[in-house]
Amino acid sequence: MYLGMDGKYSAFEELMHYYHLNFYVYYFLLLIVFVNCIKVIVNFTSVKKGKVSNINSGNMDLLISILAGIGLGYGMLFQGVLSDISSKYFKIWGNKMFVLCIASFILFIIQLICTLRIRDIKNKH
Repeated sequence: MYLGMDGKYSAFEELMHYYHLNFYVYYFLLLIVFVNCIKVIVNFTSVKKGKVSNINSGNMDLLISILAGIGLGYGMLFQGVLSDISSKYFKIWGNKMFVLCIASFILFIIQLICTLRIRDIKNKH
């Protein structure tokens, strides 16, 4: 039983006690973007060296990273709703969500740059 500040049962407090289970989805979305970024970096280094790589990355990986970014964006939107309800939990989960979104965005930019450079190298040959 989870009690609020007034000593009464609070369904919201109980929900937030288990919110970390929901938050794993956002970690997983960041992991997807990270894996796609690693794939394109490996592919870029092999193409740059003139080697043929077994790992191919392309438009589908960019699309998947964009969809993961959209999922993180909706998570950030939910954090805004959470901040209206409770600033206590927004400080905990909102900051984590913000860091995840920034990290995902940086990884996506790296992925996009490497993908565009791979296309330039392949078009030259």
